[in-house]
Amino acid sequence: MSRRAVFFDRDGVILKTIVENGIPRPPYSIAEYREKSGVIAGAREAVAAVKAAGFLAILVTNQPDVKYGKITKEDFEYIQGEVAALSFDDIFLCPHGREDGCDCKKPKPGMLLTAAKKWEIDLAQSFMVGDSAADVGAGKAAGCKTILLDYGYNQGIVAYNRVTGIGTAVDAILVV
Repeated sequence: MSRRAVFFDRDGVILKTIVENGIPRPPYSIAEYREKSGVIAGAREAVAAVKAAGFLAILVTNQPDVKYGKITKEDFEYIQGEVAALSFDDIFLCPHGREDGCDCKKPKPGMLLTAAKKWEIDLAQSFMVGDSAADVGAGKAAGCKTILLDYGYNQGIVAYNRVTGIGTAVDAILVV
């Protein structure tokens, strides 16, 4: 029997992004994480709610910033540890840069396809929750329904559903 999953992006969905000149980015240090970012209100409850409803909760995230020298490995691991504490069933992370040509970097669906194989997930009955064109692209390429969190920086992106926050995303998933 196939399972259903909710795939969550990290930055902008689980963690608050830092927006500079209209462009979102993740925190580049523990200090930035603590002062300007942190776990989005309701994210922990959202992960718990989808799990309680019988979905797998899986984080799928592009994280090339250690490679690009924007964050130290130690600071990245601390922040990622804070994210992992939300009790995801699994975490898939792409550390590659744009130039690496990997199959796991969103908008390619590699992380979702790998998770589907590992967990026997029915992608057509699953959801990708994100805040970017890359998230929506990966979800669509994998055959998932896509839910986009509505922010000023992501206007013009078309998803299966556009919602105002992580709690609203879960509400939309649970009524389907």
